[in-house]
Amino acid sequence: GILGVTRLVLVTSIGCGTSKQAAPPLVLEILKDALAAKEKAENILIKYYTNMNWSIIRPGGLKWEPATGKGILTKDYCAVGSIHREDLADLIVKVLFSDKCERLVLSALDNATEEGTPVEELILA
Repeated sequence: GILGVTRLVLVTSIGCGTSKQAAPPLVLEILKDALAAKEKAENILIKYYTNMNWSIIRPGGLKWEPATGKGILTKDYCAVGSIHREDLADLIVKVLFSDKCERLVLSALDNATEEGTPVEELILA
């Protein structure tokens, strides 16, 4: 890897790339510049860092409350919701050390969408 880096986890946002359809239109409008920059970073990582094991995590809306332990990762690009910052941090560390997450783009959110519909969880074990 570049300068000895062999593993990278990039945190962007639901609303980037294939998950655009999951974000509400108002969020897409308000965050359009930030989402465009994050999507550009995703595209560069995927296109040019072919010798590196990377993962991209797209969290939903971030909450400040203490961790709930209910944060999950899913391959479902249509999943939308929110996640507590501490739960996201825990998932980032798990992804960093999981071979099952290499070269995947994952959404991170609480274990149910805002509508209460469960999403398929990615098992990290």
